Amino acid sequence: MKKKRTFLKLILFFLLLLALGMVSYASYIYLTLKTPENEIKAALEAISSADKSQVKVYAPQTFAQAEAVYREAMLEWKSQNSRSFIWRDYSEVVRKAEETVELCNQAVRKASKEKHSLGGQIENQLNSVWVQLELFDKKYKNLPLPKFVFEQYGEARLKYDEAAKGIAMGHVYQAASVLKESERLISKALQKAQERSELFFAQHPQWMLDLDKAKELSKKGRIVLLINKMEATCEVLKSGKVLHTFDTEFGKNWMGDKVTRGDKATPEGVYHVTKKKSGAKTKYYKSLLLNYPNAEDKVRFEQAQKKGKIPKNAHIGNLIEIHGEGGKGVNWTDGCIALSNEDMDVLYKLCEVNTQVIIIGSTQSLEEYLK
Repeated sequence: MKKKRTFLKLILFFLLLLALGMVSYASYIYLTLKTPENEIKAALEAISSADKSQVKVYAPQTFAQAEAVYREAMLEWKSQNSRSFIWRDYSEVVRKAEETVELCNQAVRKASKEKHSLGGQIENQLNSVWVQLELFDKKYKNLPLPKFVFEQYGEARLKYDEAAKGIAMGHVYQAASVLKESERLISKALQKAQERSELFFAQHPQWMLDLDKAKELSKKGRIVLLINKMEATCEVLKSGKVLHTFDTEFGKNWMGDKVTRGDKATPEGVYHVTKKKSGAKTKYYKSLLLNYPNAEDKVRFEQAQKKGKIPKNAHIGNLIEIHGEGGKGVNWTDGCIALSNEDMDVLYKLCEVNTQVIIIGSTQSLEEYLK
């Protein structure tokens, strides 16, 4: 019995030592266990800071990876907290939080590099679009192009301004998208303007023949009127010299030859004055009626109808005059040539019935005009 009691005492002693050891270990774990609040906080701050640096735009994949690792860290933290504190291990949480910070830093560096590279590209593109806008403004803005062409030009200029402001504010990626649309619009407007100009200037060889004819007729001592639609002038020629040059205004659709009644185009060709009108005989102060349509105009009109280029029920125009009430600064007539009343007084005195009137599109070729 004495031996048994001694053995039991030893067992109790060892159990007591074990319990004290476990309590001490648990106390040590409790006192020394470090929770990952600081690391998680640092990871969250890194994500917020990176987001402000527009990494979602310029380094989306790296930033998405950082956010995914952060979510894994939070799940691991939650999993560890569900355990007894004795068995908790936050090392994986810390590792993932630190990886989140590093990925955010990588994303910021990538974004900065991409933004700088894109900034250089968009500056060049901005200059290129500006050149195109200025070309349209200087060469085509005053031409009677279709309405949608001017709408494209106007929208392109608005988007250019929007892109320029975006770049100034640091929104390079968004500005690049807007500028791309601006470039598309102005390119289409320029293409249509170029096509219309090429069609108009295709008659340049004939204009040069008519110009030579005007000069030759004037050398015989006769008054000849040379009307230049592109330059918007009416020159009075005599003996091969220019006596006067008057500013003129034409039909709203002056770019191109007159085709039908009501097209608001000013005709091109060789004509002469058939009647001088003033006072109550004209509503435009004074006027010189021309023999439009002449024989060539009628033949051209009939051929166009036969080929189906114009409707069968269309009518050829008439009553084309050189008249007063001009000086408005815009092309506004139904196809006539308008001068200011002061200039019309001078022209009216110089001209007689049968005075030659030659109307051309331009003395320049398309290449010369664009230069």
